[in-house]
Amino acid sequence: MERCDCIEPLWPTDELLIKYQYISDFFIALAYFSIPLELIYFVKKSSFFPYRWVLIQFGAFIVLCGATHLINLWTFTTHTKTVAMVMTVAKVSTAVVSCATALMLVHIIPDLLSVKTRELFLKNKAEELDWEMGLIRTQEETGRHVRMLTHEIRSTLDRHTILKTTIVELGRTLGLEECALWMPSRSGSSLQLSHTLRHQITVGSSISINLPVINQVFSSNRAIIIPHTSPLARIRPLAGRYVPPEVAAVRVPLLNLSNFQINDWPELSAKSYAIMVLMLPSDSARNWHVHELELVEVVADQLDERLKWPSVLGMIS
Repeated sequence: MERCDCIEPLWPTDELLIKYQYISDFFIALAYFSIPLELIYFVKKSSFFPYRWVLIQFGAFIVLCGATHLINLWTFTTHTKTVAMVMTVAKVSTAVVSCATALMLVHIIPDLLSVKTRELFLKNKAEELDWEMGLIRTQEETGRHVRMLTHEIRSTLDRHTILKTTIVELGRTLGLEECALWMPSRSGSSLQLSHTLRHQITVGSSISINLPVINQVFSSNRAIIIPHTSPLARIRPLAGRYVPPEVAAVRVPLLNLSNFQINDWPELSAKSYAIMVLMLPSDSARNWHVHELELVEVVADQLDERLKWPSVLGMIS
């Protein structure tokens, strides 16, 4: 059996290949030398950076990498032993600095991650405080408007003016899409729409008083959230809605309704309730806040006191 020691013959020098390598080494060296300049600019512009020594070490590593590529430009042709020694020193120095940099990064990466975590925590905390301050300002502004509304309610003796003013001012103060008042009918078996803010639904439409949602509102002295599909919430056309609005309702106690002439209501011997329905803007992310519902309850209580005021309810000819 024949034995063959196959040795690949030396291939002839490809001038184009060497030229591409030469150009590549030149631009690699140029890029490596430009990066430390950018790091120096960053350090000077940065008001606070705790790891400046890390950048110095990283910059030295990059400069040495660039130096090896730059020195390599002289090795494409016949070169002296001095060039070879310089290349060797550059590569050994690059190896030492690169290993030191790699070990250093192992130690500082956890610190950098913890700094980022603290930064995100502080950022979230600042956003939370901004939101709370905005909520406080909104509460103060809304409370001021409600006090003004209470004053306006107390400044008139006309019952229809009281109700209309209440609806208009609540709509403006709370930024409502619609606000309406459902009054008991003369028979007491239904509620009739008597006042609206936008006048987009015909006044006089009625719903049965025996609906579960109405019983739920009547049985609570608090403002409650009701489904937007509830008959009580049909106070605005549904066309063009993509996001259903959030709707709240609160009962308004009424006593001795003989002086109200809407739909010829008879005098009722016992206390009855109207229902005020408040609708936030549709196609928005707004939800009812607790302080807004509490303000609605305050307004309903003021209406209760005002409508029971003897100087109003006693004016029967």
